[in-house]
Amino acid sequence: MSRIPDAVYGGFDIFTVIVPGDHGGWSAIADVERAGADGVEVFQDFGGPCEGQTAEQAKAKVLDNTRRKIDDLKADPV
Repeated sequence: MSRIPDAVYGGFDIFTVIVPGDHGGWSAIADVERAGADGVEVFQDFGGPCEGQTAEQAKAKVLDNTRRKIDDLKADPV
């Protein structure tokens, strides 16, 4: 089964998971994938958790958080 990424950034596919939070809000995390020489590299729980009053707010926050982490990773690869 293949998934469709919520965003693509810097060579990474970003997949979000959004769930209802405890006090009526929403929480989001992001997994990222990229094609590597040995196949697909998967980084689970790469972004977040990020909270929002709506699912859309939580998603926007985790996408922003994930993009910043991708920039950091590319600036200082392990």
